[in-house]
Amino acid sequence: FEVTLIYCFEKPGVLMDENDDNSVIPLIDKVKFEELKASGVVSGGMLPKLQSAFKALESGVKEVVITHASAIDNPNAGTHIVL
Repeated sequence: FEVTLIYCFEKPGVLMDENDDNSVIPLIDKVKFEELKASGVVSGGMLPKLQSAFKALESGVKEVVITHASAIDNPNAGTHIVL
């Protein structure tokens, strides 16, 4: 089976600016994650969420999406995490 794991949080996805809900990063791969982490864009509570997403992908999950619950039915919403 192809599985998509969807994390629903209070924000619409991973944000470039945590104070701007319109700054959703649409796609994050491993390289982008390392860049965002090194620059401090991704920090604090978002780190374990993204680490968990990559662990799920490495374990066979097809796709991980981080989004707000109100957008769960919109396939283009949120941040899509890929290997």
